[in-house]
Amino acid sequence: MIGAYLVDTVTLRQNMGSDTHQEPLTPRDVSVRAFIDYGEHRIEDRTGKIVVSMAKILMRPRTTIMDGFAARAVNTIAYEDEIVYPDGTVHTVVKISQGRDFTIRSTNVYVT
Repeated sequence: MIGAYLVDTVTLRQNMGSDTHQEPLTPRDVSVRAFIDYGEHRIEDRTGKIVVSMAKILMRPRTTIMDGFAARAVNTIAYEDEIVYPDGTVHTVVKISQGRDFTIRSTNVYVT
């Protein structure tokens, strides 16, 4: 059902963590169908601060992870990831929430 609303395509740049020498591993880019809801949203980030998000991105449900980046699956998302718009603009993930509206389930990602 949510697939009908996903008219945009964004790139989810997944953080893959660090190697044994604490050097960052190469991130993995995953193309994701999404809906970009442009507009100003005042939200509370994961540290409890009120921040302004310039867009809310809806996508199919994904599992939010906090650690274990090197062995992560493609259908996961983390706060360390980045969202890349089709024009190449890179955005930081501020908040991840799981939306549910009757039978429609989605992952909502707020970006700066």
